[in-house]
Amino acid sequence: MADVASTAAVAPSTTAEPLDTLRVSWAALHTAVRQAPPFLHPAWAEVWLRHFGTPDLRPAFLAVREGEDLIGVAALSISSDAARQVGNHKICDYAGVLARPGSAPAVAAGVLHWLEKNLTPRLVLWGIQEDSPTREAFAEAAKSNGWSYEESDEAIAPRMYLPGDFESYVAELSKKDRHELRRKLRNLDAAASVAFDSVTGADAIDSRFDRFLELMRISRDDKDEFLTPAMEGFFRDLAHTLGELGLVRLSTLWLDGHSAAMIFCFENKSTTFLYNSGYDPAFAHLAVGLLSKAHAIRDCIGRGKTEFDFLRGDEEYKRRLGGLPKRVLTLRMRQD
Repeated sequence: MADVASTAAVAPSTTAEPLDTLRVSWAALHTAVRQAPPFLHPAWAEVWLRHFGTPDLRPAFLAVREGEDLIGVAALSISSDAARQVGNHKICDYAGVLARPGSAPAVAAGVLHWLEKNLTPRLVLWGIQEDSPTREAFAEAAKSNGWSYEESDEAIAPRMYLPGDFESYVAELSKKDRHELRRKLRNLDAAASVAFDSVTGADAIDSRFDRFLELMRISRDDKDEFLTPAMEGFFRDLAHTLGELGLVRLSTLWLDGHSAAMIFCFENKSTTFLYNSGYDPAFAHLAVGLLSKAHAIRDCIGRGKTEFDFLRGDEEYKRRLGGLPKRVLTLRMRQD
């Protein structure tokens, strides 16, 4: 009986809590989950809501706890007939539920139980990585609790594991891609004095962000159209806010002292996430767009990162740099 009572005392409980009161423990959980992408940090949700929240949006931040310990968080938007992830896949590459390692099944069950109690018959989770524990956990929780479950492909997000040195990385590319990368790097070095550096921290990122946005705009017409005043405001706030937390790295490829290409990345303990980039078309003949990413990969390897995530999009350059296609899924569940 003592064992039963002890188990009951730590059974997970799920409550909807204000973001303000949940922020600190949520951020601590994010830090504890080594593989957690930045999109699951409370600061990301706060920035998104500041710029794209609407009066009719009903966010519910579900906290799943074992006793006093927070083991999971789900950021959902609740309507009369369904709960969906908060955010937008156009600017949030991954979503899902943040769960302490090993606790995804309990978190998934807790979320479904809360929805049942609050008469919300459907759940839609988008932005789920194919190898995320969220996927298996919700599939099993749905089956165990009488919910239907289905999943569909949403996007491709190439990524790769990094070896211990840059030459080993290059050697692992296909023969053609290896040859082309080496040739382009030689041409770049022959054409100009090349440097690559990065800044972190909000103030340093702010000081270079005007140039980054300029390079985004001039590198591609679709990026220029994407950067509406509202989106530019979101990008600036995101870079500053997550930069304060040490989650952003803004890198520059310099040619003869000129900023030829820039890359906006997020980072956690093990992984670099390539969020966006831009380059000066005057240097397009030197492939500075692609080579800025190659320099970023070299930098990541040198700093001990073990994974490079190109995020959404199946652009050819990602394959040429070694990215392997990984699916991003939408999960749909309904009470039977």
